[in-house]
Amino acid sequence: MDSFIKGAASFEEVDLLINPSKQELNNTIVYIPGSWRALRDTLPMRRAGIIKKLIAGPLICFQTVDEHDGIIGDASIDCYIVASEWVKREYTAEAAKYGLNIRNIQVCPAGVDQCIWAPLNLKEDKTICSRVMLYVKGEGNKVSTDTLNSLAQSGFDVRVLKAGSHVPTDYKNMLEWCDFAVILGGSETQGLALTQAWSMNRPTLVYESESVIARGRDAAPYITPQTGMKWHNVEELRDGLAALRNCTPRRWVLENQTNEAAFRQFLSIVKTL
Repeated sequence: MDSFIKGAASFEEVDLLINPSKQELNNTIVYIPGSWRALRDTLPMRRAGIIKKLIAGPLICFQTVDEHDGIIGDASIDCYIVASEWVKREYTAEAAKYGLNIRNIQVCPAGVDQCIWAPLNLKEDKTICSRVMLYVKGEGNKVSTDTLNSLAQSGFDVRVLKAGSHVPTDYKNMLEWCDFAVILGGSETQGLALTQAWSMNRPTLVYESESVIARGRDAAPYITPQTGMKWHNVEELRDGLAALRNCTPRRWVLENQTNEAAFRQFLSIVKTL
């Protein structure tokens, strides 16, 4: 939500009301990102025509799409937001399984604050890469030892950061230290930590397991040749190391995934409703 509010501040024509009273809701477009109770309480006003449009998501459901009596399938919701294309596909398939019709699913990822996630040293010369952060979470633990050994044997100075054992400051400090990051995890609905690394001008080489692929998911939905690459075995990891010299991750973020860029995409969705 912080990303959304910061992004909206870049658009003078947008009158953003945060947690308004019911009296202020008349003839407005209401967006509820993550409270099913707020959504439940707002639906009658949309049905009555008090509010013009109602947008929800992406944080209404966390396990299955039929949570809270299938609330996100209510026909009064004009649009449901998800963070990436694979999530849209999964929601659509799961909704059919539960007999729900989720109206107008749209993809709109969150942005990052490029001023907060800005490095002291841009390290623009990607031909000199010796320090690597190995970031490990979830099922990435299964391949962490082999990956660490492979990087160490190639002469890299490796430091390991494990998800759940650090605070955001630790992550940023590690990004400041490293030249690039190798990410070991599972699927990501968006991969905001990746975007934060890119905003720090640190390319990422992201491991994607066979189980992630088999489930139709994605380990890095927004990765591009500018920001890094996905890899599935040691040979592909070596290819990724060679490709680092061509990466310009911060430039990509500034053009595509700042808070302002994310809110601009949100506005483009609103205009279609």
